[in-house]
Amino acid sequence: MPDFVSIRTVLHGVDVPTLRPGVPSFLGVPLATTAADLEAADVAIIGVPQGAAASPGRDPGEWSDCGRGPENARRQSMRYTGYLPELDIDVFDSLKVVDCGDAEIPDGDQETAIANTAGMVERAVRAGCAVIAVGGAVPTANYAVARGAALATDGTVGTVGLDAHGDAFDTLGGPFGNTKPGPGTWQRRLWEHCQNVDPAHQVEFGMRGPRNDRQVFDTYREKGVSVYTARRMREMGVAAACAEAIPRATDGMARTWISLDMDVLDIGALHDWGDEPLGLSGHDVVEVVHEAARAGADVLAMQFVAPDSPAAARLAVYIAVYMMAGLVEGGHLPKPR
Repeated sequence: MPDFVSIRTVLHGVDVPTLRPGVPSFLGVPLATTAADLEAADVAIIGVPQGAAASPGRDPGEWSDCGRGPENARRQSMRYTGYLPELDIDVFDSLKVVDCGDAEIPDGDQETAIANTAGMVERAVRAGCAVIAVGGAVPTANYAVARGAALATDGTVGTVGLDAHGDAFDTLGGPFGNTKPGPGTWQRRLWEHCQNVDPAHQVEFGMRGPRNDRQVFDTYREKGVSVYTARRMREMGVAAACAEAIPRATDGMARTWISLDMDVLDIGALHDWGDEPLGLSGHDVVEVVHEAARAGADVLAMQFVAPDSPAAARLAVYIAVYMMAGLVEGGHLPKPR
């Protein structure tokens, strides 16, 4: 009896590889263990198993277990195929998807964690793969993913962001951050450290509410970041917001990456997890990611996949599959063979 039986096992006899005991590959896809595996693939899945530090207004341990998010998403992915009936697309008909396993996150060594994650992303992108990173916490699950993509890209990198709040402080005091990339500061550090990541080609979806501070909004205005608050998206409708905003992050870019902080979701969007009111629905988030991928965005960093929420893990799988469908619809993959 195999360790895991996925719906694809039942339907197609596909064996499910395991990364380690108790952890299947994402969607049961093959593991990538060599450079040749990446060269033969179209999409690389990368886990970023880092927990979150304490932050204002949260219990100290509330998100400390976010490092378990990638393995929980992999387990929940056993429920799913790659077929989307509303689009009549099976992503596995067009794409070879591989699971690269997890970035090594040494305890207490943030710089090495960033370097390890960025290195995995850079190698995958240089091999011609789109990347879907499932994590994990700031700054490894976003800054490091973007850094790896930027290092592998000759030309300007645009950003499609989904987040309840802005992370462009220059510095934060006390235990909550400093001038290194971290909670609240990672976007500004990314612009400084990766000069080809251009804030003038950055779009932010879903900001709202009093967890924000005016200085970040002012920084966005100064740098040319386009902000579509959750309220503005409700007024416009998600399709119209995507049609207007996404080209600002994709047109003329050598690459576009998507930064998805799961707190962009409304507090009621998931029955067993929620962080902030007045946010986006699961449908809204899937639609933004799908439309960005159709327009060419080929690196996705999902942050804060809640460790104890099956619903959050299932939504993460939906987001990944719809991103891959967007790449297929947009004609951006597969690479020639």
